[in-house]
This record gives sequence, structure tokens and C-alpha cells, in this order.
Amino acid sequence: MSYTFPKVKLNDDGLFGPTLKKHYYKPVGYHNKTGESSKHKTLWVLKQNEQYEPFRISDEKAWICAKNKGLFSILDNGNVIMGTNEERISFFPNPVNKTDPWHGYPIDSGEKDPSIDLVDKWLKDKIIDDRIHYKILKGQI
Repeated sequence: MSYTFPKVKLNDDGLFGPTLKKHYYKPVGYHNKTGESSKHKTLWVLKQNEQYEPFRISDEKAWICAKNKGLFSILDNGNVIMGTNEERISFFPNPVNKTDPWHGYPIDSGEKDPSIDLVDKWLKDKIIDDRIHYKILKGQI
């Protein structure tokens, strides 16, 4: 099954959005596969306009993780690979100022774990199935 990303364009300020919550997303160069490589930064395989989709969904559905101070996202039961190292989850840290745009990057659950409450919410809302729920909680996805 392949995921269909909505068509979105950068606005004049270089941002995607707003979401229904009036938040904007700004792709940052050092997390894009065309950006300067750093061994400390994960890289998206998603194009910049595709990165907005996991952010938009996590923002609008309030996939908030208080423990990590940000939003997590997963698409299509984890079938969408988001990062160059096969990452299937993305993280969007809270911006420093409420009016700042958000940015994000792919992660694996062993590196930065979404809270159990959030993973349980994904299961309850049928965003993920039991198998993926278990794998995330074990840090295997």
C-alpha cells in the first residue's frame, strides 16, 4: 500500500501551513537528504512538501508527548518510511516560542520514545495495529 501525500506548497515565508491549529512547518536543511550530512542528524527520505503531512496530522490530532516536549507522528500503520535509516516515526520538538514555526525529523523508537500514553492512543484510534504497538513499546521500530 502506498501513501498518497497531499499537494502542498511553501508560502512566501518558506513555510508550509497553516494547520487547523494555525501552526506552520519549516523544513530545515540539515535534516534533508540534500542538506549537509551530519552523523548527529537524521535525514528525511520524504521531500520537503511531504514532511508537512506527518506534522499536520500530529498537530491536528494532538499527538503530543509531554515527556519529550513535542509531537510524534506515524503514517499508515508504520508502513511509510520517513528516514534514510528506515525510520518510520517522526518527531517535532516544541518550538522555543509559540509563534515560531515547527520543524521535525525522523527517529526510531529506540532513540526517542513516544510516551506509552501516546502509543496506546494510536492503538485505540486504530492508527497502528497490535503488532506495531508492541514493536514501538519494545523500541524495535
